[in-house]
Amino acid sequence: MQIQHLGRMPIESESSFRKQVDIAWTDFVNKGECKSGQVRDVIHNSWQRCKSRGVEFTQHYPPMVASGAQLELLKQENKELLLASHNTWQMLSDILSDSKSFLTVAESNGVLLDVCGDPNLCDSLAGQRIAPGYDWSEACTGTNAVGTAVALKRPVEVHSVEHYCETVKIWSCSAAPIIDSIDGDLLGVIDVTTLNHAYSAQSLALAMTAARQIEQTLHSRELARNVTLVDWFAGSVGRWRQDGVILLDRKGRVVTANEKAKTLFASEHIEEKLDKNYRLLQPENLGAAKDWEDLLPSAIVPVAYEAYNREGRTAGGILVIRPRRAAVRPSLSSPQAVSASALEAIIGDSPGMLALKQRALRLAVSPAPVLIQGETGCGKDLFARAVHFAGSGEGAPFIAVNCGALTRELAVSELLGYEPGAFVGAAPKGCVGKFEEASGGTLFLDEVGELSPDVQVALLRVLQDGIVVRLGSSKERKVEVRIIAATNRSLATAVAEGDFREDLYYRLKVMSLDIMPLRERASDIALLVDLFLKQFAQTYAVEAPQLDPLLLDTLCHYAWPGNVRELRSVLESMLVMSDTQNLSCDDLPADIKMALGDLVAGAGYAIQSAPSSGVMGAATLDGLECEAIRKEMTLHKGNRSQVARVLGISRSTLYRKIKGYGLAGA
Repeated sequence: MQIQHLGRMPIESESSFRKQVDIAWTDFVNKGECKSGQVRDVIHNSWQRCKSRGVEFTQHYPPMVASGAQLELLKQENKELLLASHNTWQMLSDILSDSKSFLTVAESNGVLLDVCGDPNLCDSLAGQRIAPGYDWSEACTGTNAVGTAVALKRPVEVHSVEHYCETVKIWSCSAAPIIDSIDGDLLGVIDVTTLNHAYSAQSLALAMTAARQIEQTLHSRELARNVTLVDWFAGSVGRWRQDGVILLDRKGRVVTANEKAKTLFASEHIEEKLDKNYRLLQPENLGAAKDWEDLLPSAIVPVAYEAYNREGRTAGGILVIRPRRAAVRPSLSSPQAVSASALEAIIGDSPGMLALKQRALRLAVSPAPVLIQGETGCGKDLFARAVHFAGSGEGAPFIAVNCGALTRELAVSELLGYEPGAFVGAAPKGCVGKFEEASGGTLFLDEVGELSPDVQVALLRVLQDGIVVRLGSSKERKVEVRIIAATNRSLATAVAEGDFREDLYYRLKVMSLDIMPLRERASDIALLVDLFLKQFAQTYAVEAPQLDPLLLDTLCHYAWPGNVRELRSVLESMLVMSDTQNLSCDDLPADIKMALGDLVAGAGYAIQSAPSSGVMGAATLDGLECEAIRKEMTLHKGNRSQVARVLGISRSTLYRKIKGYGLAGA
């Protein structure tokens, strides 16, 4: 007798076939074996697997393993499989209706996801547990076309009496696996089932045809996804010029890699792991750095993983790698880790400043946007440059834009650029915008909270797409820019008040750096004073003055509402106006003396008491700021533009403070 591996054996009659297999099944379940050749190899092997797993041949029904929200989640995870299967059902519905058959779709573990066929027939099938959520794997339901196709990853036909469990012997079913054509993964199973008396020899061919059709549909969609993924990669890879970069798809498979990554893998003799479609990571590990350490050889370490999200789901991403010797995080004990000029510009060795510098250097290794927050004059721009130079190096551009100085009309053209004739007064040759100037480096948006709502929209679009369209042009230009934004406002408060877009806020605040005011690191004041006096002595070609210890102590107790910038201005004024080489409390500007009041007087100096103010006393930090604004408004006769320049704040910030302190009539 001829034995076929997948399809039914050719026999003289249906009744003879049923009788022969039934005898073999009875012997197998009672004696543990049957005569050789009585059943096909594929069925006999399946029976043996069922027996070894302890499947009860008299069990009544497959178990329900997913229902309600759990079933909906399972369907969502297999959304594309179901959509492709439904399209195939539309093509085969007439044929299957004529043969009184129905189509079932199962996921890769054998759990049914959908049943397609005559609605009246499908309703009655639920009582037989042929419905979404039931587990038809071999381990749960014994030999059946769906479960056995899952086990073998091959097409299988199981006819009535060939089933292992008694309760499902009324069906004849033919199933074909749906295979990922890229890596051979089992994606699911398509099955054609009929009552045994309606058995059709065409069922297996139909199942295989349906499976191939679904595979082609899924493969086309995978290719379309990769086209989008590669396009995103082309616009993002420039941020990692010094590193090895690997593009992975949504299943952790290699799509492409740059030459530095290939060189690193070749040096470890693992070139095959960068072959296209090699699964470098499991999908569940995408973004989990702890798993990369175990995957890569010790000489290669992961630096970052930048995910690509599409329609709310991770569609792949960029894995960044470095040789271990170059992957050591920058630290304060290794000054070569960052540009010397950037570090020297940030003076301070207080515990808070050391921690702040360390955090800044950690942020530098990522291309993600950084939001720097802090009071006016505390050194936000210095930290921005330090982060840039530590991450991109001296050769990459660093373009700074003072958003507070941009008018609403000019902001978009300044950031995006414009073509000749784009508007009245446009330069004859047009203008390259700041985004394009900064491509390959960093764009520093200082006082970003001052941008108007319409400019915020334009900025958000560039951050989302990485594409710039100049005013007066329709041409899209890809830019590769790291954004560092700074503000002396609370953007969270501005969002709550409706002055700043929430989506833009979270785009900018991927990582944050909060700069402490000078009053919170008073131990650094002596270092700053020494540095500034030496700089001014060189500038004015004079000998550096000596500082009275009482003066230094006084400076350390002042609140410095203008922070480091104010300290620098005060020291320059004292050096220029002093007639001696010894600076003392007598040389302090009058407004500082008034603000300090009893503290300076207690040091042995006759200082006038601060005059009372009908607006706000100078005993608080807000009072100090109020007094400074009032003084400058009086000095400059209400010219708010000049006052804003002197105080180092934007005009809009000055207007807001004037209103808040009730100084409108000053």
